[in-house]
Amino acid sequence: MRELYIPKELGVRLYCDGEQPKSSSSESGFEQALATIEKNRSELITAVVLLEDRMIEAVGTLLFRTHTSGDLEREFFTKEIMGTSDFSFAFKRRVFTRILEQTKALDATKIQTIKAALSNVMVWRNAFAHGKVLHELNGGFLLQYYSGGHQELVLDDVLFEKVEATVRHCLYTCNDVILRARLDPEDVRPKKAI
Repeated sequence: MRELYIPKELGVRLYCDGEQPKSSSSESGFEQALATIEKNRSELITAVVLLEDRMIEAVGTLLFRTHTSGDLEREFFTKEIMGTSDFSFAFKRRVFTRILEQTKALDATKIQTIKAALSNVMVWRNAFAHGKVLHELNGGFLLQYYSGGHQELVLDDVLFEKVEATVRHCLYTCNDVILRARLDPEDVRPKKAI
């Protein structure tokens, strides 16, 4: 398959008057580090698409019991309503966490943890999708982006390990909710008020 070769911009930051870079130079060379950043950017954006699908699947499973091939309502809801591009990641996250609260599919502590994790994933996804990679002379790489003001992330192993662990946690939590709802659908459905 043909690879795309599209021009990219890479800013360089110089420091004067003894200022030190925020980032440190990596063990790997400049080109390899930049290629890893681009690959990680792509991996994150792809993983967030999967995560959105898993949140939609969890919401559909919690609302409409287990999946059967004839479940028209569930299919319509997940594909035509929640699955459309009209709804943002933030909206889908809010629906997912609200249904977790309503159904008590997770305890309150786990819900707060997944909310925080999903918020971080959303910030990182937006930063990588819309931000600009910057190389610091005598340093490493930063990601500049806007989120309530100008922000910067140091692009290093610590950040990428945190991103990977957080995305995995979110995916595993969604998968756990889906699996438990399918195994015992009555246990995680909202109870009707009498």
